[in-house]
Amino acid sequence: MLVIISDLHLTDGTSGEILNDKAFRIFRNRISDMAYDVSWRKPESLNAEAYYQPIDAINILLLGDIIDIIRSEEWNHTNEIDMPWTEQRGDAFFAQVTNIINGVLENNKMSFAVLKDMTENGIKIPASMRTLSDDENLATQKGFEASDDKVALKVNIYYMVGNHDWFLYINDERLNDARNLIIDNLGLANKKNERFPYYPSENDAMQSMLNDHNVYAIHGDIFDETNYTAPDRDGSSVGDVIVLKLLNEIPNQIELQLKNFPEDKKGLIKNDTEFIKELREIDNLRPYSLAAQWISHIIKKYELDIEFINDAIRDAFKVLINDFIENPLVSQHRATVIKMQLTSLLFRTKFTIEDLASVIEFFALSKDVFESYRKYAKTLTANGDYTRKSFYVMGHTHYAEIVPMSSYMENGNQFSKIYLNTGTWRAQHRQAIYDKSFISYKTITFAGFFKGNERNGHSFEYWTGYLDL
Repeated sequence: MLVIISDLHLTDGTSGEILNDKAFRIFRNRISDMAYDVSWRKPESLNAEAYYQPIDAINILLLGDIIDIIRSEEWNHTNEIDMPWTEQRGDAFFAQVTNIINGVLENNKMSFAVLKDMTENGIKIPASMRTLSDDENLATQKGFEASDDKVALKVNIYYMVGNHDWFLYINDERLNDARNLIIDNLGLANKKNERFPYYPSENDAMQSMLNDHNVYAIHGDIFDETNYTAPDRDGSSVGDVIVLKLLNEIPNQIELQLKNFPEDKKGLIKNDTEFIKELREIDNLRPYSLAAQWISHIIKKYELDIEFINDAIRDAFKVLINDFIENPLVSQHRATVIKMQLTSLLFRTKFTIEDLASVIEFFALSKDVFESYRKYAKTLTANGDYTRKSFYVMGHTHYAEIVPMSSYMENGNQFSKIYLNTGTWRAQHRQAIYDKSFISYKTITFAGFFKGNERNGHSFEYWTGYLDL
């Protein structure tokens, strides 16, 4: 039994909304139920009934962007030479990465404790099931009765990296202590003193586990030119600059502007921090072009003076834009295009929240929609190294989906090729269809895969759940 999740984006608490340990307890309970169901086996004879035999183990794959090292305001206080895109990775760079990882582990210790408990104590299910007699079945209508004895199924948790935890892929021993700390806190089966893999082939146990379930899995950022810089995953990307120099900094600059607001222009704001916290949720919007409506929603909520807000946004953006376009990851060509697009906006007399929305949309590039990766999944299905897989799993887009791709024949049998995206475990803010209001909720998605006669011969299941904020 293999379960895959991704894009939890657990932070150090300095930016954005995250799921708490309740979501992990829901996950653990669902894993327990799934393990029981999977232990019912398909009989060899067509006329025989399914029988119960506990599976040997549960394997969980964390498919990237679990520990979010990028989305931290600790970077705001970091020297430019020690930022993620630095070409000179000195001790201060690794110290900052380790500091943020420590913050994430501390801020989510209750959640990670649930995962670690699963690996230390296993998942308990009935050791056996007794078939009831006709009389017993007539009285109870159960068919089977669980034994009092329980068996603790071993749980193995593996971690592969994505584009917000790519630091864990850096091949430098100065990150070993931080990686080992993650292994200890989450109860991971990853090897200590080694970088976390990005490709399945970089870890024999992971590759074998995926092969056993006829699955190919990768985070998916490799298909996103904004969030992946060739040739390998051990370096920063333009996406990091967007988060750290724009999405993180816009609320910070507006907060500074707020300090100069006359009290009669601050509307219902009683606490600047709470107001800025809501602005930070821009990063949880899909598509990013909803930013204008989101900010308008907040302005109305707090009854703010729209003219003052527009001026604050313009002044904030003037501070940020030069720093952004001078970043080494922003190519000279792209910087020129940005200057041409934004000069008229930044220096006009009026700069509105709609203008800000267009700027964010421009920078969002390929992440501006609930984006299906089915075209990239097709690329995977055509790759000679893994064309004979039944399941192709990616994360990254935060867009949970399951797509039937094609079929193939092998030994006279037809097999399906299915693409699954594991979505996200984050807050989402969706605009209502009949007005401009926003409705917010949290979401959980995970995919399960089974082999042989497990789950009475079924090969996968897929779950997405929603929880009100």
